[in-house]
Amino acid sequence: MSIPASYRAPWDLGAILGESPFLAGLGICFTYLGRDGARFELLQERRHLNAEGRMHGGMIASLLDAACGLPVRVLGDGQDLVRAVTLSLNIDYLAAPRGPLVRARGRITGGGRRIVFSQGEVLDQDGTPVAQAAGCFKRLFPASPGQTSEEHQ
Repeated sequence: MSIPASYRAPWDLGAILGESPFLAGLGICFTYLGRDGARFELLQERRHLNAEGRMHGGMIASLLDAACGLPVRVLGDGQDLVRAVTLSLNIDYLAAPRGPLVRARGRITGGGRRIVFSQGEVLDQDGTPVAQAAGCFKRLFPASPGQTSEEHQ
């Protein structure tokens, strides 16, 4: 699979979202992407809720996976993004969000060139933590210029 045009510098956050039918379908709005992290927002809709009328835990997990994983794709300012896959994601659910708006943010906390660690959190509109996560991700690099992304050991 070749690198999408939206991953090439300068990045187009709307186009990056469009490259992921799953995330685009959730209604996420990216607000920031850089070497120091990623941020986005979501207005809760009925489709995001569980049987009790609260945001579904799977929805929160998806937000955290994106918040933790997106910064991993950034190698540097002005550089193309790389692909990445989630190796592990550990989530702590803290509270149900109050209000319709939730915000997610993530940042890299360590690792190397291929294996990267990150943390993320989801906050409700008042800034109250809803959930937090720690993840481990693997960056996928092209084997050489012009080739498609492949996993490397």
